[in-house]
Amino acid sequence: MKIAFFAARRIHQQYFDRLCHSLQVQDTDACVIWHKSLWLDLRWLTQIPGSHAELAQVVDDHLCEKKNSRKGRSRSAGYWRNFRRVKLAEAHLLFAIYRQSLKNSKASHMVLWNGLKFRQGVVIAAAESLGIKVLVMENGLLPGMTTLDRQGVNFLNSVPRDPAFFIAQSDNSNLPHEPVPERPDDLPQHYIFVPFQVNTDSQVVLFSPWLQDMFALTEALLTAEKKLGEKMPCVVLKTHPACDQDYSELAQQLTAKSRKIQLRTSGDTRALIAHADAVATINSTVGVEAIIANINTLVLGQAFYNLPGLTLSAQSQDELELQLLQLAHFSPNPTIRQGFLSYLKNHYQIPGRWQDADDAHLQAACAHLLREVKALG
Repeated sequence: MKIAFFAARRIHQQYFDRLCHSLQVQDTDACVIWHKSLWLDLRWLTQIPGSHAELAQVVDDHLCEKKNSRKGRSRSAGYWRNFRRVKLAEAHLLFAIYRQSLKNSKASHMVLWNGLKFRQGVVIAAAESLGIKVLVMENGLLPGMTTLDRQGVNFLNSVPRDPAFFIAQSDNSNLPHEPVPERPDDLPQHYIFVPFQVNTDSQVVLFSPWLQDMFALTEALLTAEKKLGEKMPCVVLKTHPACDQDYSELAQQLTAKSRKIQLRTSGDTRALIAHADAVATINSTVGVEAIIANINTLVLGQAFYNLPGLTLSAQSQDELELQLLQLAHFSPNPTIRQGFLSYLKNHYQIPGRWQDADDAHLQAACAHLLREVKALG
């Protein structure tokens, strides 16, 4: 067995270097592959594939991401046809380069970050063509923790989807209590908090079948308001700090068209969660934060935490209008909630943030990784 860590960002390379060293101290063979300069081994020229459906899908997913960006919205159809041709050629070349590097490493398993971006999708295809088994890492789902999964991240992860599983997991352990932030003075007395997500994030691009972006999300809420009238609950939207989309025109549109929906461009997200009657989200980790805070949660996309008895779900306009009326009165099953959070804390997540990893975190991460590798075989 040998584990190769593939890094496409320096910060991940540095973390993987530390994990690799910790594994080597335990006599586990491991190496780190930095994505640059791999082309210098020209044997990759013999690895260029012909037509490759998996690479085409990686390119098409990347295309959707770029089309959802602020600049992408103004591009012509001709631009995107040429963009796809260029990216498909790049994907085939990168596949060959990564495949040769992985062959050189003699790895049986590969670990990489996220796995849903263009470069990562290509290296996964290269690894799988060699029979190398893939594991992915990501930021933690719970505060102060890190994710490592043998299936994928976000909706693709290995967290069970059966509520009965979590009923069996329920115990008396609790997450650390977080102080409740002060309530902003200008909030409605009762409201549903809806956090915006980054339009180009894989959560939106890949796992939001009926809401293409935050504009579509807002339009769905406006349509619901027209249908429900005075029964429509107040909704507080908040932009994502990492999204460069200009929402000034949308804010003006809401001011003109809506009595129930407001858009905020700043403020403490934790406070907006804590003082809400409920949270509605496509699939943001804000949904997990709401579950931790015991706030009723409505899921509008594909999310691993969308479980009967734990959350409500709206996967169409009609379902959204129905669930908006029921959300504040929904009563999650406390046993499912406790079991879900207990499983995440005690079994699924690695203690400690990877960004400031100490020796205890590195040891826990290595132990978790080796368990996942064993499960993969």
